Formats: sequence, structure tokens, C-alpha cells
Amino acid sequence: MTSPSETASSCSVPSAEPAATTVSRTAELWRIAVKDTIAVASGMIAFGLVLGITVDVLGRSALAHLIGAGAIYGGSAQLTAVTLLSHGSGIVIAVASSAVVQLRLLLYSAAMGEKFAGQPRLFRWLAPHFIIDQTFIVAQGRPELTGAAFRGYWLRLGFLVLAVWTSSVSTGLFLGPQIPPLPHLTLVCAAMFIGLLVPRLTSKPAFAAAAWGAASAMLIGHLVPSLGIIAGVVAGMAAGSSAADRSENGARA
Repeated sequence: MTSPSETASSCSVPSAEPAATTVSRTAELWRIAVKDTIAVASGMIAFGLVLGITVDVLGRSALAHLIGAGAIYGGSAQLTAVTLLSHGSGIVIAVASSAVVQLRLLLYSAAMGEKFAGQPRLFRWLAPHFIIDQTFIVAQGRPELTGAAFRGYWLRLGFLVLAVWTSSVSTGLFLGPQIPPLPHLTLVCAAMFIGLLVPRLTSKPAFAAAAWGAASAMLIGHLVPSLGIIAGVVAGMAAGSSAADRSENGARA
């Protein structure tokens, strides 16, 4: 016969340690995601406010662009589209120009391919929607997160950043009608992009790409306004690539 002590031992309650570990891991992922969101929030809030105000100044639909803030999830692409549409460009040109502006995300996606490899299929299909400049930068600073840990972190980060972005745009849309008519507000976004660009002009290829891109965009934009952005991107890429090749050949020589 089995003694009472043996019976009690065999029927003992499983340890709560695994559950506690899971809770601790979940809390840690939330902590990291919140910390990384705060790190990039200031720039997103400023850009979102300006975008929302710009939409109002240009007389576009507030509801459409509020939905677009989450669906497009890219301020530069959304600003490109609203600007072109407001100047009479067709929807095809607006979409094509916005897609060209977002081409850099292909590089981000390639760089993060290892993180997404081996993840569930649904995650691989839907989670890349959260890849933007800010999420890419902070995620690259978390090389220790892989597998399920990265998946949990990425989803938390994506939704938190999305909440910051959409709330900033919606606040800008609300503030727009309250601000007196100021035509120069439409130049604020351009000033923000210039401010982001200048610190990155640290090499000849970068300077060549910026100079040729800006010159081509202004020239073609003056002649054919709807093609200015596409022309600037193509010219900038060609000039930057050519300058990089010359620098590399010079170094080898």
C-alpha cells in the first residue's frame, strides 16, 4: 500500500514558477517596448501634428487622412500623396510617388529578414506593416530579442508607436481649424525634412544624391509638377551611386 505521505507527494500541485516566469517575461517586453516608444515619440508627435495641420490647410478630408495615418503608416508617403492630390495630380501619380518615397522600407525589411524568419506565417504577412524608420532603428538596438521574444516585443512596439502616430495626426487635424490662416504652414514639413537631411550629409555620395535629387525635383517639378518627386528620387539615387563608385575606385587606386 502507498503511504499517506507518498500519496500527498504524488498529488502535489505543480510549481507556479513557469507561470511566474511567463508573467515576468511579458512585463519585461512591455517595459522595453514602452521605453523604445518614448525614445522616438518626440519626433513622431511633431511630424504628426504638422501633417494633421497641413491636411486641414490644404482642405483635404480629415476622416480620410485619419484612417490613412494607420493604413499607410508612413508620414512622408502620406504627405507626398496629400500634397500631389491638392495640386491636381491624378491618383496614379500620387500613389506611385508615395511608393517611391517608401522604397527605403525594402532595405529595412531585408535587414530585419533574420528576425522574421521562422516566425508564424500570419506574423510574417502582417507584422511588417509596422516597419518604419522609428521601429526599425529601435528594433536594431535589441539584437538579444529573437523568436517568440522578438515577436512579442515587435507587436507591442508596433501598436504603441501606431497609437502615438495616429493620436498626433488626429490632434493636428483638430488644431488645424483653430489656427488662423497661415499660408507658410505648408512649408513646415519641408523644413522638417531638411532638418533631418542636413546632419546626414557627411560624405560625397550623400551630398551628390541630395544635390542632384533636389535640383532634379525642382526642375522637373516646375515643368511637370506631378513627376517632380519621382524624378528627384531617380536622379538622387543615380548620382549617389555614381559618386560612391568613384570613391571606391579612387580608394582602390
